[in-house]
Amino acid sequence: MNAQPLASAPPKIVIVGSVAAGTSAAAKARRNTETARVTVYERDHDISYSGCGLPYFVGGEVADIDELTPRDPAWFKARYDVDVRTGHEVVAVDAEARTVTVRDLSTGRTFVDTYDELVLATGVRAVVPPIPGVDSNGVFSVRTPTDARAIRAWIEESESRGRPVRHAVVVGAGYIGLEMTEQLVARGLTVTVVEALDHAMPRMDADMSVRVDSELRKHGVDLRLATRVAGITSDGDGVTGVDVEGIGVDGMGADGSGGEAAHVEAELVIVSVGVRPNTDLATQAGVRLGPTGAVAVDRRQRTNVEHVWAVGDVAESFHVITGEPVWVPLGSTANKMGRIAGDAMTGGPLEHRGILGTSIVRVFDLGVAQTGFTEDQARAAGYDVEVLHNIKPDRPEYLGGTSLVIKAVADRATGRLLGAQAIGASGADKRIDVLATAITYGADVADLFHLDLAYSPTYATTKDPVHYTGMALTNAIHGQAPLIRPAELDHRRAEGERIQVVDVRSAKDRAKSAVPDSVHIPLAELRRRSSELDPALPTVTYCNKGVTGNAGQNVLRNLGFADVANLSGGNQNYQQNRQHPSRTTLESPVPEISTPHKPSALFVCVHNAGRSQMAAGFLRALSDGAVEVRSAGSMPAEHINPVAVEAMLEVGVDIRDEKPKILSDEAVQASDVVITMGCGDACPFYPGKNYQDWELDDPAGQGIDAVRPIRDEIERRVRGLLAELGVQPVA
Repeated sequence: MNAQPLASAPPKIVIVGSVAAGTSAAAKARRNTETARVTVYERDHDISYSGCGLPYFVGGEVADIDELTPRDPAWFKARYDVDVRTGHEVVAVDAEARTVTVRDLSTGRTFVDTYDELVLATGVRAVVPPIPGVDSNGVFSVRTPTDARAIRAWIEESESRGRPVRHAVVVGAGYIGLEMTEQLVARGLTVTVVEALDHAMPRMDADMSVRVDSELRKHGVDLRLATRVAGITSDGDGVTGVDVEGIGVDGMGADGSGGEAAHVEAELVIVSVGVRPNTDLATQAGVRLGPTGAVAVDRRQRTNVEHVWAVGDVAESFHVITGEPVWVPLGSTANKMGRIAGDAMTGGPLEHRGILGTSIVRVFDLGVAQTGFTEDQARAAGYDVEVLHNIKPDRPEYLGGTSLVIKAVADRATGRLLGAQAIGASGADKRIDVLATAITYGADVADLFHLDLAYSPTYATTKDPVHYTGMALTNAIHGQAPLIRPAELDHRRAEGERIQVVDVRSAKDRAKSAVPDSVHIPLAELRRRSSELDPALPTVTYCNKGVTGNAGQNVLRNLGFADVANLSGGNQNYQQNRQHPSRTTLESPVPEISTPHKPSALFVCVHNAGRSQMAAGFLRALSDGAVEVRSAGSMPAEHINPVAVEAMLEVGVDIRDEKPKILSDEAVQASDVVITMGCGDACPFYPGKNYQDWELDDPAGQGIDAVRPIRDEIERRVRGLLAELGVQPVA
């Protein structure tokens, strides 16, 4: 499949898209052959730019946008003899004829070009939710240099418009949202961040992302969690503010933020709620999409259509650990994919080896990094996990070392390292890269201790935090030094279990803060005073960060205490999570399930009043309880569409008692398959989920005659879904 053309003429390679993946594919193809004719079409005017650097231009840390766009079409022509045509949009693909239809955006003229090999590097598009007022002047997404120039100009020219930009609202607290927040604060703006989930940086486990929450607030950011934007207000001069409302339990976030509806003053709004793969051309060409919603490719980046390849953010990758399809749009992955496709289509041997989703972002004074599975993801994948919170200085404190928190997740059954998260002022990048390398090559946690890592007190401690991570996880897995997470300790005590908790710190440290209902016996007195404890009770020792707690644990175990665990991350970790509790972190280990797994599905549309409710109704009726069914909306209506109710009653399905519900992260995480219902960018995208998008007409405002065929098509698709889930529908 997708072999090199047999024609005697020089092969012709057409590439659609010219950011990271497209230009990488073009350059590698040219390095492999001088005979191929390589043409790149790009609808924008900037090529090969650093999209991840755009927030830093907005903030002024990067002075000139040209520093982010160092190469232009003339450079590619001179260096690689590649024709890069900017301002040209590919609007159609005929895979059978091997042609593309191209529109010159400067003239409107269209023409047809031929190809021997076609590379789709169409990237992503920003998700713009259907918020009233989202099209107002002063509301921006951040995807291209054009966006960044416009945002910076809006700020810098605001004085001359007579309305200086003093307040900004950032919608979404992922990578781009956090980077923009940092840079806007650096410009002197007052910034409010609105995040629908319980914590900023929601890709991380909640007990780590709480540290990001704290860092934002420490720098004066008004962080509103479990909160959504209800509308954006404006006048003739541009945006004036944002209306927000709480969507958590009782309208409150897990940490108490959110709450009642409010109006936030703003002269600038940044919408950064996510991206989706731009698959329009791929779909038109007959290319198959994978379960993540991105283009399915093999390890050479070939699609299911002959001579059509897909690279970068539009394409799926696969997970190093499981081999399952994943979609994590990162520039580093896009560059690899482009190079692999350029090599493969010109006879080279390169193949993609998968990803771990390794990433890092700077949030004010912290580096925030992760690789592989989070704890929640590992549990969802079926692993029985051991979890460590390791708090150590990145280098000796006498040379300015600062606290670095590493959360590592391992498989108890095999000892394999599954994932890690690291947060600290210094050193998070180095440690996450070491741990990513270890995971890639299948390292056991015991292997981490034996790594020969560089040491000098100016850079590291003699036992590096990576070494400590391996030592502690190995001891925990093999029962020598079991660990307990703060959330698990609190949960077990709340359930009525008697656990004696022993604080082995000094009196001075205990006076600052302590785990509630703990006994204070300093380590130096523990042997002598151990008789004050009950050796038959489950026991937890703790110190500030974990090391002295482990020493106390060893003392008690050696004295015959049978069940002694060390508090993971010590009192520091406990207090951090006590101040900012989470509803999304697992509160206790996942129990063993002896019954067969019941598949679950979530239907999502904008208002949760028509299509998603009808689909959920059919699935409940046809599965007869064999499938767990949920439905939700990104902006739920007050009531279900009465015409949809009428149409369903005609076929014997009653949805009259259903109520529109707000989409939540918990519902997404709990569902095996997530199905959006033709709502385009209004529906969020869910990387890593079995994801489907059912393009269906909206029954809103339609009469019963128009709704019936929509209902019938939904029933047909639900029956197909049951077949995919292996569930026999009832008659």
